[in-house]
Amino acid sequence: MQHTPSDHLDVVQSTVRNRLQLLTISVLLAVLLATALWLRWQYLQTISLYVDEFTTLWAAQRTQEVGAPIMPSGVLYTRGLLATYVTALVGAVAGLDYTTGRLPSLVFGLATILAIFAMGRREWNTRAGWLAALGLTLLPEAIIWSGRARFYAQLQFFALLAVWAAFWAVQEPPNRNRVSQRNLVSFRHLLFALFFLLALFSQEQTVLLYPPLLLGMMLWRGWRYLLRREVWPAHLLILIGIGARYAIEILGQPGFFETIQAERPYVAPLFDVAAAWPVYAPLLVAPERLPWTLAGVLAVGAALVALARSGWRPAQLSTFDQATLFFALPFGFVLAFILTLVGGQWREARYLFLVQPLWLLLGAAGVVWVIDRLFTSRSNQRTSFASNAENWRWIVTAGVSALLVWGWLQPATSVLTGQVEGYDRVLAYVAANRQPDDVVISPQPPACAFVLGAPCDYYAVQRVYEEFVIRKDDVLVDRWTGATLLNDAQQLIDVIRRAPRVWLVTDAFRLATRYEDDFLRTVIEQFDPAYTERGVTALLAEGWREPPPYAEIQTFEPPLPFGRLALTGWRATAAYPGEALHVELTWLATAPIDRQLNTSLRVVDTNGVTVAQQDGPPARGIVPTNLFFAAPLPDVKVLTLPAGLEAGDYRLAVVVYDVESGAVEAGPLEIGSIPIP
Repeated sequence: MQHTPSDHLDVVQSTVRNRLQLLTISVLLAVLLATALWLRWQYLQTISLYVDEFTTLWAAQRTQEVGAPIMPSGVLYTRGLLATYVTALVGAVAGLDYTTGRLPSLVFGLATILAIFAMGRREWNTRAGWLAALGLTLLPEAIIWSGRARFYAQLQFFALLAVWAAFWAVQEPPNRNRVSQRNLVSFRHLLFALFFLLALFSQEQTVLLYPPLLLGMMLWRGWRYLLRREVWPAHLLILIGIGARYAIEILGQPGFFETIQAERPYVAPLFDVAAAWPVYAPLLVAPERLPWTLAGVLAVGAALVALARSGWRPAQLSTFDQATLFFALPFGFVLAFILTLVGGQWREARYLFLVQPLWLLLGAAGVVWVIDRLFTSRSNQRTSFASNAENWRWIVTAGVSALLVWGWLQPATSVLTGQVEGYDRVLAYVAANRQPDDVVISPQPPACAFVLGAPCDYYAVQRVYEEFVIRKDDVLVDRWTGATLLNDAQQLIDVIRRAPRVWLVTDAFRLATRYEDDFLRTVIEQFDPAYTERGVTALLAEGWREPPPYAEIQTFEPPLPFGRLALTGWRATAAYPGEALHVELTWLATAPIDRQLNTSLRVVDTNGVTVAQQDGPPARGIVPTNLFFAAPLPDVKVLTLPAGLEAGDYRLAVVVYDVESGAVEAGPLEIGSIPIP
């Protein structure tokens, strides 16, 4: 065939166009990665450590010290086993601290963006890969987990590669000789097994991916395909790996799995979708995400129609439709599983993070499908339009990208201001001010151990601790650090009496929810706030304080209502002119409180004149009133009575008010009287 100058010109133009497109995509991808790096680095540098991060860092430190994440209690820390070794390795090279501990997650997060672009481009087209990568760059959960010293970014990376390798494994290999084809099939399946096992040892949730991927292989190639000698060895490796991972869990952490299954089981046949859906719904149907989910549903629906037309033979479909259906299988299975079978106390949005890249790819496929259908129909009508169809597809894709940025940028940047509990800062204060004989207790032993360089003296908690302790030398100790369990008010009293100073480092929520009434009362009466940062407080007890000798005691049955608070009673020391009057009010919440309420205690004479007054927060501010529940908590007031008071009975009156606005919640109400001689 003879080529004309016009043909040569077309080839040149096509080559230039392709090179220009490749250059443009490369530049855009570089900008995308730079944006992703900036967002994740800002999170890494500015947000305090999530409490579980301390466990990873402590396990990595133990790995550096003894060669494996074996805790002082003797147990093996099995969560994110591979991630622990990666963190320890980075720490060994660069020094283990908050930044280097979080660095592996950042790297895996960026690598996942590259991976999702590559697989989107290969299995769908370049525009699908671009949209999916853009979505992952701005996904708030991806920013968070790429900036934390945990295993989720690493898990997501290897899980995504495992799904991709599984899809590649079911594709018909190129026409070669039989030996070459078998070797290629074997290589693909072994690659799938490798990525699956890397994900499995990053986090055991990976096991949820195996059933749908196995189903996909059978749907594409038939069940006998799995019995072929170039296929079954890879699956045998996976099954051995699953068995080994389970054995490590059982042997490395004796009693842990059984305790969790008894206290709050991982898997329970609840089938309570109505209760589970609100936890995961924001990830799929939040206003800025709903169009993406609908686009994914559209892509799957179109692929199913094509599948029906092909006689239900998925291998006969276009790669675009095959990828859509295959990637939808693990996403749909994991979503259905966590909505129906995951135990009620394990319903957390992070457990869908494993398959969120699949959701992004499906949504991108749906958007691209619509754009292609739109311009394909027009290109068939007008030749001049057909020559520019690809340009128009990219123009519309750019418009969709702009809409995606407009809708997702604010949620993406908002995570950079969403601080978490500041255990890192408060424990740093304790480390700087701790004296040699001080005792440190906390409900967060790994944080204590990593920051202070040695385990806390006591693991202080009374509720929801059974799975975190193990018996050692006939004493219950924290699994991760070996700190002795302190779960009784009398134990706390004994520690305060013995030690010159005792630090209690805890956050307000755990203080309000993990302890019984008598323990809380001891904390409020014996400890003083020393340092508070980001919801965490270092409380300090400097020797035992004997309670004042109360002379007047009054109880209310039923409790006396003060708006959303109720007074169950009060007690006071004997009152003398010119001396301090100690009064302890006892409050409980009768309705949810959404703000800080303060109380004002007043001593009023017979003429209605206030002669002494003290304002302040109930529970001395150690427990904020928005965390007051049914437990009665003390409110200690110390008033200085004027020296020239006349003898007689003086009334006690109380006002409850909103600290921020000054609005009165209730009062002044009289609660009793005290005699002054």
